Amino acid sequence: MTQETISKIVKASGVQSGELILIHFWGEDSEKGTANRFMTAVAQQGATPILQQQSRSLNREIFLAADENCFGEKYFELFTKFDAVLDIFTYQPVILGYEIDREHFELYRRYMAQLFEKLTACKRFTQIRIPTAANAEESGLEPQDYMERMERAYDIDYDALKEACGKEMERFSGMDGTRLLSGEDCVLSFELKGRTWHMDTGDGDLPCGEIYIAPQEEKTQGNVWFETLYLDEKKYRNVVLEIKDGMVCGSSGPEVAEFFVKQPRENRVVCELGFGMNKNVTNLCGYTVLDEKMYGTFHIAVGANHMFGGKNMASCHIDFVGHGEIIF
Repeated sequence: MTQETISKIVKASGVQSGELILIHFWGEDSEKGTANRFMTAVAQQGATPILQQQSRSLNREIFLAADENCFGEKYFELFTKFDAVLDIFTYQPVILGYEIDREHFELYRRYMAQLFEKLTACKRFTQIRIPTAANAEESGLEPQDYMERMERAYDIDYDALKEACGKEMERFSGMDGTRLLSGEDCVLSFELKGRTWHMDTGDGDLPCGEIYIAPQEEKTQGNVWFETLYLDEKKYRNVVLEIKDGMVCGSSGPEVAEFFVKQPRENRVVCELGFGMNKNVTNLCGYTVLDEKMYGTFHIAVGANHMFGGKNMASCHIDFVGHGEIIF
């Protein structure tokens, strides 16, 4: 990732002059050049960068040697001083990646839980996936394909994205409901009264580029068609989801229908309606982090939405991305 792209990301995250910014970096020393470029970009904004590295190899040594006295409340209070956190990972966070005995692993687990409690309480907490072969593993894509797609998705005009998302939200503001047309005869209606639209333009989970809302959970009705639907690490073509009183109740795809039959009620609730706004995401690949940001697409999700204005508590949040037309 180039210094120019990193500088754009840091600016889009909202870093302001005079702020104290934690660069929370998940990676080994061999990848530390990435962390250094983020620190430089923070300084370019007139803010103060502080580096905290989470190296798997070093954490293994630390927590094999540590005891209960090593990380007390005084340590965790240090992380309450930051204005914002840039949580940057070159591989999957939190996972230690090494076998250690149960006692020391429990200490590591408690350390991470307490740490994230403090970090997520900061004014801004931005997560940034670095395009690496290690991160490609969770995407299901070939490493080179993953890295190229991610680089493009990051290298955008963030000011233009924010303006476009703002205009799109204005189109929807004040609407009590809307309908989504997809396929030949599928219509899905949503009730939005009392709910608020949000936009993701660089200050949340990157790569970014969407607007979204939590529709009223019991009111979504109808059918929605997907040319391609990715579910449970499988790919399905030409699938219709049937939705009644806010819940997925059936599907034209037998395996898809069976998947939902096995889910608890809260995991079948339609919890989100969103629209992709990132023009550098140009086709669907099955990796939701990218797909839901693709310009010109819609996405609906089932599961949890209490974190953005809904009331459904669930153990999952699964997005489905497609093409359709909105009727105001």
